[in-house]
Amino acid sequence: MSFLIFIFIVSILIVVHELGHFIAACKEGVRVEKFAIGFGPVIFRKKGKITDFLICLFPFGGYVKLAGDSLSEFKGYEDEFLSKPPAKRIKIVFAGPLFNYLFAFIIFWVVAMIGFPHIEPVIGGLLDDYPAKTVGLKENDRILKVNGRKVESWSSLTNLIYKSKDKVTVEVERDNKILKFEIPLTRKSINDDLGRKRTVSMIGVSASPTAFKLKKYNFFIAFFKAGHTVINLTFLLIKGIVFIILGIIPFKDAMAGPLGIYYITTEAAKLGIVAILYHIANLSLSLAVINLFPLPILDGGHIFIFLLEKIRKKQLSEKVESIIAKISFALIAILFVFIFYNDIIKFGYKIFSKN
Repeated sequence: MSFLIFIFIVSILIVVHELGHFIAACKEGVRVEKFAIGFGPVIFRKKGKITDFLICLFPFGGYVKLAGDSLSEFKGYEDEFLSKPPAKRIKIVFAGPLFNYLFAFIIFWVVAMIGFPHIEPVIGGLLDDYPAKTVGLKENDRILKVNGRKVESWSSLTNLIYKSKDKVTVEVERDNKILKFEIPLTRKSINDDLGRKRTVSMIGVSASPTAFKLKKYNFFIAFFKAGHTVINLTFLLIKGIVFIILGIIPFKDAMAGPLGIYYITTEAAKLGIVAILYHIANLSLSLAVINLFPLPILDGGHIFIFLLEKIRKKQLSEKVESIIAKISFALIAILFVFIFYNDIIKFGYKIFSKN
């Protein structure tokens, strides 16, 4: 069942991405010869008036085949891709990531109306040899304030403690009474959201499993909540990718391929529909952002080349196009092998030990 959910999610994201290219191409008057989901042998074909719609054996990918999208095939007809000026070609290529981005926003909007996951600042456990237990905090204490600042979620509580030095003043509610504690801090090394090692302050408490709730928003507030989430995650993704390029975060620790995504999907499926939707939105947003980086194998690489053509006022030669295609294919092959190997090391045991 988890595998079917995984295939469904991947297929949906591919369809959304390719639908963006398809609609933009039709709008700009470019003939679309094929709309394919997956790669490899064709297992289903539906012939349209202009476009053949295909489903292929291997579901991890997809493409739209535009008429005259390479110099070797270009015949000079008006409805061919290369007959259009660079600005229109950029619109067609950009539409794929744009649709993934909009799709992520819509899902986050829906999730905000269903209810965003929200963990209240209620203590579920205290760690031995940590100061919280020593000073007298107890399970089911609700933390109201940290250093005089009101906290409404577990994440805001941990952020305030992480950034504090030496000690914190904590106000808690216990049996309808307000109690105040002054707690010394313990420093510990953790991995942050980007996978970097950080040394933070801790008091030694864990969240209560019963304090997990869904925080719902009305139609209009959910719209802005979704926008805020998309913007925050976009900056987090870009920051993460820049850190990978600069070597701050190891590539092998940051990237996940099909096995990694499958493992994360199965874990999300256990948590219910909200977790699955949140996961789909995250994947769609990641696909949009990563695809816009100016690498030859990505949409951003094509956009970069079209911008060069616009500046130079002439197309690249067939020889240069061929070199770029070969480099792109080699990069895809190397990247796929590395990511798949990395997936087996990181997730293989976790997946196959459960089956």
